Amino acid sequence: MLTRFNIEYLNWAESSVRDGFGLSLPNLLEMPIPDYVHCTLDKLCEGSPPDSIFYVVFDGETPLGMGGLRRVRDKVGEIKRIYVSQASRGGGLGAKILDRLVNDARSFGYRELLLETGPFMTSAHRLYEAAGFEDVLPYPEAEVPKELQHDWRFMRRRLD
Repeated sequence: MLTRFNIEYLNWAESSVRDGFGLSLPNLLEMPIPDYVHCTLDKLCEGSPPDSIFYVVFDGETPLGMGGLRRVRDKVGEIKRIYVSQASRGGGLGAKILDRLVNDARSFGYRELLLETGPFMTSAHRLYEAAGFEDVLPYPEAEVPKELQHDWRFMRRRLD
């Protein structure tokens, strides 16, 4: 289920990258999206607290939303793949996932959180800004391909 939901997320992103930039996400990733998910999912979800945590919210067997947190440096975490299915948007689920991850980061002893977000993710931008995230320069651990970084938003929130 986690693999399938991450593929759904990246297919949604691929459509927006293609429409907005005329680029193919599979070409930028140098492999088909399902293969990329299989190669990277462990990196996003491996380990256990305080190194990482990943949530998927379900209604029965239907995934509604997801999001994760991973350690990228000492006392620095990265918010990963907050995504809410099309049918579940607008009800505050993304904010609840983000709040949970920020609270987890505090309890894990992180002092700073990083994230990246595409220019087409305007609802996410509002969510992150409302939660105290501010724009920063790209950071080395970012997942987004270098070819897209000049148009992407990179954000940080200090927790101390």
